[in-house]
Amino acid sequence: MIRQQLQAELERAHTAEAKGSEKEAGEHYVKAGAIARKLAYQAPREHAEEFFHSASQYENVGNLIKTTEGQQRAESEAMIDKMVVTQKPSTKWDDIGGLDEAKHTLKEAIIIPFVQGRPDFVKITKSILLYGPPGTGKTLLAKASSNTLNATFFEAKASGLLSKYFGESSKIISSLFGKASEKQPSLIFLDEIDSLAPSRSGDINESSRRVLGEILEGMEGFSNKKDEKVIFIGATNKPWDLDDALLSRFQRKIYVPLPDEESRKKIFGIHLKGAELKVNIDDIVKRSEGYSGRDIAALCQDAINTMIREKNPDLESLTSKQLETYSLSTRELLPSDFDTAFEKVKPASDSKSLDKYSEWGNEFG
Repeated sequence: MIRQQLQAELERAHTAEAKGSEKEAGEHYVKAGAIARKLAYQAPREHAEEFFHSASQYENVGNLIKTTEGQQRAESEAMIDKMVVTQKPSTKWDDIGGLDEAKHTLKEAIIIPFVQGRPDFVKITKSILLYGPPGTGKTLLAKASSNTLNATFFEAKASGLLSKYFGESSKIISSLFGKASEKQPSLIFLDEIDSLAPSRSGDINESSRRVLGEILEGMEGFSNKKDEKVIFIGATNKPWDLDDALLSRFQRKIYVPLPDEESRKKIFGIHLKGAELKVNIDDIVKRSEGYSGRDIAALCQDAINTMIREKNPDLESLTSKQLETYSLSTRELLPSDFDTAFEKVKPASDSKSLDKYSEWGNEFG
């Protein structure tokens, strides 16, 4: 009977959300939380923790919904202004070490839509999914793409678009697509897209469904307009978590892998440019197998920091006035500096996760 009461409150909450009655929905979620907590006290021990977790979820969402509308609106508008600020990225293709195949595929995909004299049978790509291990350069690829097109660049992360106020995320995303259409030619880069559009399931998912609906509607809108010069690039480290409907909207899916040996050498060259080296760089490159571009950047910086700390032992004790005239002492980077860095900086991906990307790519990529 208590379970039936819980289900009834959740259904009332979902119905209220669908009608846009957020305050009413919040009240029903809070009631659902109280019922779930009651279940937790009566349930067997192995199920109690699950009910307590659900109770907290329902109560948190309910209380967020009940926040005053004026405060929601002000916070939402401020967030929209922050997220849709346009940029002109300076990143060029040569600034990205390796990834030759991904670069070639992406260049082809983004350039053709902007060619005026193309025949009708040449289909254009307006939506691209970049997927692969973390730190492999997906954001840099998107920035280089925008630079190539001299397009207005919109860079957004899921963490920034997911409003702390319930129901606002879908409005932010709608505004993002609207601004991109106004400022075309434009390129929207949405990182961590799996966080915004996971597979549709679960009790508290009406807000997620709205967010997903806005993304799908936005992608559908500019894809169906032949003259619309808007490209949408999504990026994810977890392509297998994406909603099927969203996945089917991406016309191209490009794997951004870990760098091979030659690419890693180029990346080390980028991050050690100007530094004096007393180390066999080929040995360092071989040791870095399995490291992403981001991992290598951290590795180089850690080696440099080790050298800086040794040559400037009193750096932390300098006053602000002394810092104005202080010059850092440096020396050549030694093998020991990199030994220390390798102890601290480990690769973010393992062989098991890389196999998963390969399997997913064979099926969907």
